[in-house]
Amino acid sequence: MLKRPGEYEPPLGKIWTRAESRMWTITMFSGTCVLYAARASLPICAAAVAKEFAWNKTDSGTVLSCFFWGYALTQVFAGRIADKYGAEKILPYSSLAWTMITFFTPHLFDFAYWTNYPLVVLLTIRILTGVCQAFHIPSLASIVSKHLAAADKGRVFGIVLAGSHWGTVLAGAIGSILIEWIGWRSLFQFVGILSLVWCWIFRWVLDKKNGTGGGRSSPQPDEEVLIDKKHDTIESHLSANTPCPSVPWGTLFRHPAFWAAAVAQYTGGNSYSILFNWLPSYFHETFPTAKGVVYNVVPSLAIVVTSLVAPVMASRALAEGKTVTYTRKLMEGASLIGIAFCLMLVPMTSSFWLSLLIFTMAMAARGLHHGGVSVNPHDFAPNHAGSVFGVFNACGAITGFVGVYIAGHILEATNNNWSYVFVVTAAQCVVGAMVYTLLGTGQKII
Repeated sequence: MLKRPGEYEPPLGKIWTRAESRMWTITMFSGTCVLYAARASLPICAAAVAKEFAWNKTDSGTVLSCFFWGYALTQVFAGRIADKYGAEKILPYSSLAWTMITFFTPHLFDFAYWTNYPLVVLLTIRILTGVCQAFHIPSLASIVSKHLAAADKGRVFGIVLAGSHWGTVLAGAIGSILIEWIGWRSLFQFVGILSLVWCWIFRWVLDKKNGTGGGRSSPQPDEEVLIDKKHDTIESHLSANTPCPSVPWGTLFRHPAFWAAAVAQYTGGNSYSILFNWLPSYFHETFPTAKGVVYNVVPSLAIVVTSLVAPVMASRALAEGKTVTYTRKLMEGASLIGIAFCLMLVPMTSSFWLSLLIFTMAMAARGLHHGGVSVNPHDFAPNHAGSVFGVFNACGAITGFVGVYIAGHILEATNNNWSYVFVVTAAQCVVGAMVYTLLGTGQKII
């Protein structure tokens, strides 16, 4: 696609070769993995922490959800900073910050209860963690948008985001064992050390890139670069020195398709946030004899598979001639309706294994999102992916403090009646699917 006169293109001066693409994809995937392992640590051990510090459901919901206060409110700013100053410069510092907070979380929690206002200290710790983690995904979106051709962005970014579910599996599997054998504090320290190792690896990858000069400003004919000649020409990548303009938010916000995608992102994010944060507590209370290593791992394994398969399915549909809009609607619709159907079934069973199967299917359906709205920012804002993805991630993250917090109040008010939580969540998913099916798009907006 030839660049229009005067049209801004993101600074794609260094196009990744296949070897560089593999290295960066693995690095970003593993970074997302440890990020979500850190994020999943408190939900996984929430029951044990609540017991030690005498939290009720409202307290648990508040502490779990306040992470997203900092996370959501920083998203747009984080995306813009990544686009403007370079994600490679921002990410090492933000990653080291949340890594240190994760490692010292048990000590910080103990410190909170030595003060006169423990809840205020706990909320501050969680909000700061959210602020630091908020830079990760928008930064990765910015990196991908600047170093890959359009035909490869969705596939690579979908794979990178799939690391989130591997991180949840890792924290669930190792965490359940550590909590049972050593105690909940050991989970934070294990994940903190793992995250510190990744920070060192990422620093090494950056040094390797800077030391070798990274990719080339313009691909050579004999170089194996990731550019589909049918979609991109070398000309579209020769704007490394073009200054990054302000994002045309007005144009974006006036387009119905943007809000349709935002609604789908919100409703899907709400379902995932509630399952992510409350599912361990649900199983712990409803089936107290069940093994945590089972219910903390099996549902997440399902989403691991589908989140990796979804980008491939979407790419195959596009290769077969399906439009981007059709593909995004198909994947997102299947995801939201699938989640809603499963959650409506939960109140009908009292069997642990059947409940486990239902939630596993729900999480599997959520994974299809990685071929739908998840990569929509690259479709309709390819030149401002970091900034726009920050807005999108904020829409999903808002559910973290609204949905999770409200779920805690519902449980407290209904004497732990989980059916209300799941039915309300399912209804929201249906609304999201309807809105996106009617108004969504995969076309460029800005």
